[in-house]
Amino acid sequence: MLDTALTEDLHHAVRALLDAPLELATNAEKASILRAVQASQDLLDGVKAEVLESFAQSGGPEDDGAPTLKAWARRTLRLSATEVGRLTTAARTLRRLPAVREAMAAGRVRLQHVHEFSSGLVKGGEEIIELGTDYLLSVAEAHEPAALREEVRAWIDAVHPDSLDEAYIRGMDKRDLQVSRVGDGYVVNGFLDIPTGAKLKTVLDSLGSTSDRDDRRPPAERRLAGLDALLTAVLDHGLPTRKGIRPQLHVTVDLDRLRGDGAAEPARLQGWGVIGDRLLGSLLCDADVTGVLTDGFTSGSLPQAAVLNVGRSERLATPAQRSAIMVRQGGRCANPGCDNTSLEIHHLDWWVRDLGLTDLDKLVGLCARCHHLLHAGKLHARGAADGTTSFSLSAGTPVPDQRRTSRHLARERLRILRALLAATQASATQDSASGHAASRNAAA
Repeated sequence: MLDTALTEDLHHAVRALLDAPLELATNAEKASILRAVQASQDLLDGVKAEVLESFAQSGGPEDDGAPTLKAWARRTLRLSATEVGRLTTAARTLRRLPAVREAMAAGRVRLQHVHEFSSGLVKGGEEIIELGTDYLLSVAEAHEPAALREEVRAWIDAVHPDSLDEAYIRGMDKRDLQVSRVGDGYVVNGFLDIPTGAKLKTVLDSLGSTSDRDDRRPPAERRLAGLDALLTAVLDHGLPTRKGIRPQLHVTVDLDRLRGDGAAEPARLQGWGVIGDRLLGSLLCDADVTGVLTDGFTSGSLPQAAVLNVGRSERLATPAQRSAIMVRQGGRCANPGCDNTSLEIHHLDWWVRDLGLTDLDKLVGLCARCHHLLHAGKLHARGAADGTTSFSLSAGTPVPDQRRTSRHLARERLRILRALLAATQASATQDSASGHAASRNAAA
């Protein structure tokens, strides 16, 4: 059993430093404080990396009701998936390179230097980096991480001249394509192998060409227009169904918004977020409009029983129920902190054990890992009074859904703001109309 006084003493020491009258310190004392804080932070970074990996290896995230270490860290430590991945990789590097671990424990290198050693292990291999560890450590102890990065690359090239070609071959299993929202649109990043890249280039070159001499559009516009048409055709006809539902691009909008209520919540485009009424109108021109009832209870006032509920007549959720659950949960797993989007439908009252009903308010969407945690008894789910689902651990400890709470508060504030803006705009329009009427009467 670890002595918890260790972390308590650490907290007290940091708290005492924060409470110290730093404005009274001399510049020499401030410099000393900065050096001490930096050295301590570097040491703590190493501890965090190693403890994080140990926590994952011992099944800690599952015991705490999370499907993965990244989901647990996102929910508990507010770390991104990228940060968690880099930390666990650093922990493995420290284990593989004891000299680097010793240097970090002595405060001679920082976590960012360890990241460069990690990159070197991937690109050059363990034997090559081990061969130059002493030299590379001397560079790391005297320079910033960027300088170490250059030396690692130079060392690999010197020891293994064919490393570039071999790294390319090894990198084939790391092919990736990411489409990320940036600013007012999307940025496409990734790395494609030669056959896939050649196919994509051929398609884009074909889309960018024209056989019509009167087509004056620039190639970029032709490529984007052709790619949009290709993607539309694939979504309409080319993708297989997933349990009765064909993948589609979804726009969700409240009925009040469609009726012109400016105070209603704006429409949301799947994978993007809130969109304006003009874009909504453009998308609606070519879209199928489907009414989706996302809440309401079996015994409540909404006609849910007649629309979506099937009781004990069917065990599996119907396509209509799956669509409603996807919209209700924003397409993501309901377990707090989990962002997986491939969902399985779970009966809150189990089908066999509890003789549960296949009714919308008794169903929740979970990813495969969270679904397994629930049936393994490490996670419990219960329908809440507001139609949402609350989660708890096996010991009864509730799993906080801070994201849902903050999102609910934000939407409430935005709803009030939109209502105020709509009222102000209506008042201004009325005043303007009254002014015009008064001018006409005066003229008469």
